[in-house]
Amino acid sequence: MARPVWQGGGYRGAGSRGPRGPFRLESLEHDPATAPHRRLAAAYAAWEAAPKVAGIPLRRSVAPEQVPDAVGQIGIVDVLPTGEFRYRMFGSALVAALGYDATGRLTSELDPPEYATLITRQYQAVVSARRPILHEVRTRGENARTLRYFRLTAPLTLNDGRVDQLWMTVAMLGSFGEEVFSPQVTPLFRPRD
Repeated sequence: MARPVWQGGGYRGAGSRGPRGPFRLESLEHDPATAPHRRLAAAYAAWEAAPKVAGIPLRRSVAPEQVPDAVGQIGIVDVLPTGEFRYRMFGSALVAALGYDATGRLTSELDPPEYATLITRQYQAVVSARRPILHEVRTRGENARTLRYFRLTAPLTLNDGRVDQLWMTVAMLGSFGEEVFSPQVTPLFRPRD
């Protein structure tokens, strides 16, 4: 059963390119075992099957790029000692959807600010839980079109069982469960200023 995690909205981009109006942002948390897309299910199975140190797979023991149909739709996030999160790798399909490459950026630098806050909270939850979490994120723009994506975020360790990295695998799904990657759907996924 889905559990509401966060709701926000009302963002109006100041000084940004193109017409951007208010939007609504919602997040739901699901059991990863019920992943609605085979890529997410395969990523969860790979995480579960990997050898672990203190309950967390070693980064070198998983190969996210080996998950079927995942190339371009995965990312690796470094968990910094400050508690911040920096994208080490951001897949090409994610770049197309977001409108810019987040590689090297902190989650706090994502746009709009409400989205940055949401993603940071979700990553913090994975670090605290020390287990994968499946999030569904929905945004509805002024044009009433809804964008929905699912992201499985799983903790990884480099050597000692501390959560050093997060592995994210994404599936952007339309109303009928078909996968879509559309960079022009909402103000959230647009070229960065």
